[in-house]
Amino acid sequence: MGKDKFEFARIASPEEIAEYLTSLAVGLKRGEVSLESGERTLRLAPGPDMRLQIKVAQKEHKGKLELEIGWKRQAVTKAPELRVAVGPRTGR
Repeated sequence: MGKDKFEFARIASPEEIAEYLTSLAVGLKRGEVSLESGERTLRLAPGPDMRLQIKVAQKEHKGKLELEIGWKRQAVTKAPELRVAVGPRTGR
C-alpha cells in the first residue's frame, strides 16, 4: 500500500484549534479518525500502541507547538467463513 497524505493549514482562533484537537482526541479514543477537506477524505484506524512526540519553541514574539502522533498499522486478517460440524457419536 502506498503513502496517502492529507495536509491542512489555516489561521484560526484558539477556540477553533481546540475544537480540532478535541475532535481528534475523541476519534483516537474510538479507534477511528476521519479527516475531510473539500473533496478529500482520509480515514485512519490507529493501532493500540501509539507514539506521541511534542516539540515546543518560544521566542520573544513567537511560539510554536508541534504534535506528532504515530502508530503502526495492524495487519487485518479476514478468515473465510468458519464452519464447525459435529458428527454422530460412535460407540467406543
